[in-house]
Amino acid sequence: MNRQVSMLQLMLVLFTVFVFITLTDISLLFGAVLLPFAAFFLVRLKRQSNYHFWLTFISFLIPAILLLSPDSWLWFVVLYIVATVLHRTLKNEDSQEVTLFYLTAALMISTIGGLNLLQGLGYIQPLSETYLNIRNWYIEQVEMYGSIASSALDSGLIQSTMDQLFINLPAHITILSFLIALYTVLMQRVLHASTDVKLWKYRSFKEWIFPRFVLHLFLILFIVSFFTTEGAAQSTIGNVMVVMEWALFLHGLSFLYFFFREKKLNKVLSIGLLVPFAILRPITLLIGIFEMIFRFRKLLLAKRK
Repeated sequence: MNRQVSMLQLMLVLFTVFVFITLTDISLLFGAVLLPFAAFFLVRLKRQSNYHFWLTFISFLIPAILLLSPDSWLWFVVLYIVATVLHRTLKNEDSQEVTLFYLTAALMISTIGGLNLLQGLGYIQPLSETYLNIRNWYIEQVEMYGSIASSALDSGLIQSTMDQLFINLPAHITILSFLIALYTVLMQRVLHASTDVKLWKYRSFKEWIFPRFVLHLFLILFIVSFFTTEGAAQSTIGNVMVVMEWALFLHGLSFLYFFFREKKLNKVLSIGLLVPFAILRPITLLIGIFEMIFRFRKLLLAKRK
């Protein structure tokens, strides 16, 4: 049942969304930073009145399409998708981990789907063409002015690295979506601290344990990748492997935090010790793999008992 929405609250929501789409039109980075704040006011509005929530969406939709750049318009739609997911998970009393999964999936699917839609409708240039223009310009600049590309081999290496990054673009969008989702959820906890909203239950980072299925899938894809040729199959395998690598990396980072806390280290010191391991990602990735294989966490817990 919808509760009464004051005119002041509605005007505040409209102003917040207006600021969001205005600054997003200037820079997408502003959109990522302001996303949790705009979503906070929209979630509050949706809790009180679903009608007014969608009314504000319709009110901005046509002006956004006509006046904003395509990428800013896409961010505007993503904002309402994020607010809807946050509201649904709060209403269903989901855990924070489930909320992160849903929010990451929503951000990833809406971003990739939105980009494909905008390309199909001709609003933006195909990403492959944009990438080729950027790559060719960059290689020309490196060959002309850079000392790091003194030979054709250096240019070829740079080009192949850039090509691989573009091929794995969906995976990188997924990882970026997770980081934005994590930032958004954590900011909701800060913003909702003074409200009566019952927030998601959550586990400490040291208790983040990814299923062994992640390791099995990673190893299977790693072996299969040796027998696949260039094409859609290899591209798909590469993207999934990148996402699995990040899951194993987070698993390793979580285990390290668990290990430090088990050794009775100060919380601040434990977090500080995670910084070099976060930078040295390959080492932390290997720690995550070995932990999944040998279950060091279980051994430490058994030793504690």
